[in-house]
Amino acid sequence: MDVLFLAHRAPFPPDKGDRLRAYRHIERLARLGPVDVVAQADDEAAARAARPGLEAICREVHIVTRRRLSALLHVGWSSVCPGRSLTAGWHADSRVRHAIEDLQQRHDYGLCWAFSSGTGPWWRSVRASTRVMDLCDLDALKWEALGRDEPGLMGWVYRLEGRRLLPLELELAAEADLALVSTAQEAGDLHERGGTPRRLELLTNGVDWRRFEHLPPPSAAGPVVAFLGQMDYPPNVRAVRHLAEEVMPVVRRSIPDAVLRIMGRAPSPEVMALAAPGQVEVTGEVPDVAVALGGARVFVAPLDTGRGIPNKIIEALAAGRATVVSSWSAHALNGRPGEDYLVADGVTDRARVVAELLSDAARCDRLGAAGRTYVRRHHDWDAVLDRLTALVEDVAGA
Repeated sequence: MDVLFLAHRAPFPPDKGDRLRAYRHIERLARLGPVDVVAQADDEAAARAARPGLEAICREVHIVTRRRLSALLHVGWSSVCPGRSLTAGWHADSRVRHAIEDLQQRHDYGLCWAFSSGTGPWWRSVRASTRVMDLCDLDALKWEALGRDEPGLMGWVYRLEGRRLLPLELELAAEADLALVSTAQEAGDLHERGGTPRRLELLTNGVDWRRFEHLPPPSAAGPVVAFLGQMDYPPNVRAVRHLAEEVMPVVRRSIPDAVLRIMGRAPSPEVMALAAPGQVEVTGEVPDVAVALGGARVFVAPLDTGRGIPNKIIEALAAGRATVVSSWSAHALNGRPGEDYLVADGVTDRARVVAELLSDAARCDRLGAAGRTYVRRHHDWDAVLDRLTALVEDVAGA
């Protein structure tokens, strides 16, 4: 069948959670028939970086570079129109609709696959025998959570968008022949908030665990505690501030040479200010995630807000690091807390768990090995994508 894939952000290179999920889905869908991609990019540099990688596996690739002034005007108009989502305004672009219409004049699509509610402004113009909406996470609830944590005007904006985007996400789930989410928590929240999808399925994220097979055990690393993520994203910024300013000073009372290593692209000024010789390292973007994780003994993800599965956690588990997550993040996993990873909340509990791990190399190795096994069983990309194929064939009657 011919496949039309819509993405709110050009899904290449696959070096970030949403791009990785979308790209791997495109790879698998290309086995079912020719795939045409329509996506947006923030600027021409991002579009140029994306096109060759997508053209290697797709029949046609149409990436529209966002016109920021126009997008901001759409957002401004949306803000004064009752009930209109700011996300819809940000992604509204007549050039995208024209690209879709041009493709539909030349191809008869058996499947439209849309990634995230950011594609909502285009979704209803698509004609396809079967339509799949991969919400992945409920972005409305992400904005809702950010609004609770952010003071002032931005907090108000986030809360407003949470209220306005949720009805759109519920509509998209109801209109699709198949709606997908990434965790059981997302599925539960969708139903709890009034969602009535025709068919809702959970499709988790995968990890290429073979990339991490060569890494030494945690005991081979020094007393390094790591965090990895997009370091201008507010929940990540709050997490590393919590680690650097509250947790690690307590850890150093028993492990004086313990180091916090903050890794990830675009560290904000707030994150850069945490750097302290011998105590906190801020690396910025790392060229090889596997190598970077291999230099840590313990990985800590004290995320108390957020949606979906943080890829950083399953990558740390795949890397065999002794991993400590929050109760919030643990909801996205289906392993064995205490055996595959540890769960700790609050300064006292987290500091105690981290200090115990840093002083017990054998326990780190056991925990790291169990985490690796968990990832192979539950987040292997081949198995995840086999389920994707089965779902498509079932819903499309292929």
